[in-house]
Amino acid sequence: MQRQKIAALILAAGYSSRMGEFKPLLPLARSHALGEAVGRFREAGIADITVVMGHRSEELAPVLDSLGVKRVYNDRYDSGMLSSVLAGVRSLGPRVEAFFLLPVDTPLFRASTIEALLRARERTGAPVVYPRCDGERGHPPLIAAAAVRDLPPPDLAGGFRAFLDRFGDAAVDVDVTDRGTVMDFDTPEDYARIRAYASRGNIPSREECRSLWSRFGVQGEVVAHCEAVAEFARILAIRLNRAGLKLDIRLVVAAGLLHDIARDRPDHASAGARALERAGYPRVARIVALHMDKGSPGSSSVDETDLVYLADKCVREDSPVSLRERFGNAFERFASRPGVLDEVRRRLREAESIRGRLEGILGESLESLLQRHARSIRSAAAGGPRDIYLVRHGEMLQQGRDRRYIGQVDLPLSREGVRQAESLGRALETVRFSAIYCSDLARSVDTARIVAEPHCLEPVAREDLREIALGEWEGLAFGEVASRYPEEFEERGRDIVHFRPPGGESFLDCTRRVLAAFYEILRAHRGNLLVVGHAGVNRILLCQAMGISCDRLFEIPQDYGCLNVIGVEDSRWEVRMLNGSPGRNGTAH
Repeated sequence: MQRQKIAALILAAGYSSRMGEFKPLLPLARSHALGEAVGRFREAGIADITVVMGHRSEELAPVLDSLGVKRVYNDRYDSGMLSSVLAGVRSLGPRVEAFFLLPVDTPLFRASTIEALLRARERTGAPVVYPRCDGERGHPPLIAAAAVRDLPPPDLAGGFRAFLDRFGDAAVDVDVTDRGTVMDFDTPEDYARIRAYASRGNIPSREECRSLWSRFGVQGEVVAHCEAVAEFARILAIRLNRAGLKLDIRLVVAAGLLHDIARDRPDHASAGARALERAGYPRVARIVALHMDKGSPGSSSVDETDLVYLADKCVREDSPVSLRERFGNAFERFASRPGVLDEVRRRLREAESIRGRLEGILGESLESLLQRHARSIRSAAAGGPRDIYLVRHGEMLQQGRDRRYIGQVDLPLSREGVRQAESLGRALETVRFSAIYCSDLARSVDTARIVAEPHCLEPVAREDLREIALGEWEGLAFGEVASRYPEEFEERGRDIVHFRPPGGESFLDCTRRVLAAFYEILRAHRGNLLVVGHAGVNRILLCQAMGISCDRLFEIPQDYGCLNVIGVEDSRWEVRMLNGSPGRNGTAH
């Protein structure tokens, strides 16, 4: 297919009202949202790019000039997205055979996705070709120009999506692992998530790794091995970075998770690397290509490829083993096959070379590291007992010294709160988490992001994990509440569980909300979880874990930045640490 006959329309005319800021020019990755979208189309070989503008067009026009793209003004932008689609389609030249249609707030598609859509159209001749990620249709669809010769009226119910739906079974879905096709940003919370995703560059997220496993039919025992390899490689990368190296932990984890993606195929390292290259992950592909035959070291240091190679040799199936154990079996098994034995010896020499360099940097033996982190490596591959790490956010930035009812007042962390979160992050950096959750209040989100950084996970913010809502009392000093609401203040003291302040919720209300969310989170994941909560939220969960009534919840201490650990096995909960911190052990129950 000739690329000069393929165009791209980027819709950037809207108000960005839910976002609160002008979405096209918000910083993102290497540029801003609009620049990122333009750059990715060009990376895929699409040169004919038109941007539909409307709201704040005077700001956008010079940016479009600097990007060297065409523009069309939609004077009816206030009537919705369909008007922008119509303006863009009418501007297409007569030689255009098909066009990609992209809202500006979905700019993180991969060039490999564009390639896949073009191949599908060439193969099928479909009027519309959609990218589909984990069963969800995304952007940008590739639309035949002939399919839009008869444009819909500007007031069509359901908009342009309804117009495209008329093609029904004639449309084609192309399954991709590209999460960028289904990530947009309508709110500040969405924007934070998409920025975190963009910071990964061409390193797949854990969700994308799972999608790749599914696409390649990777069996459960291979997944378990990859999880264990990724975990040990991650731990080694963290230790080496502490010693002064600057390894990309996200790259190490992704390569560990995907190194055996083609294990059932001949020359599986090369086969896996080729597949990952086609999927748009060249950095991971290079590591996967070398995980069986590393070759001579390029320096006296250790890089990401070294760590995945070594970790793979230190994990047999899903269990940590020493190099002597791992290779001893191979020497016995291939004793009568000299050619294979030479290969085994060479791989052992390569592993021992990496081990020597690693031990020289860390001042600790590889065997000691394996023993110290054996539980974490095994738990990475297992779905049995797990721990819930329940954290209270760090100290908030408040005005004055009066004790106040904070509730859901959205306050940021203070400097001390940031320090507390960083301390927690260091203490938990070698714990393997399958997911990290927090409330959507800033103090919880910011704490979670700091702690999550070395784990290559983006915290999931949930409104139903917020602190108790205190209604009219929120932000007021204790003394002020006692004087303005004397009867209610006394009633709260008599019945802390059922009392509901004006416009707020009771602890019973809050308990129902929080427990429903927590059990949903438990069902959604296996493995260890990190939940960054609030004092009231944490006390509710701890009451549940300790089997005590919520009317005793204020007996449970919860300092800023504290750590609680709840062991979970089947339906049994056990509190193993209460109100602990990196500087002290807390109270075990």
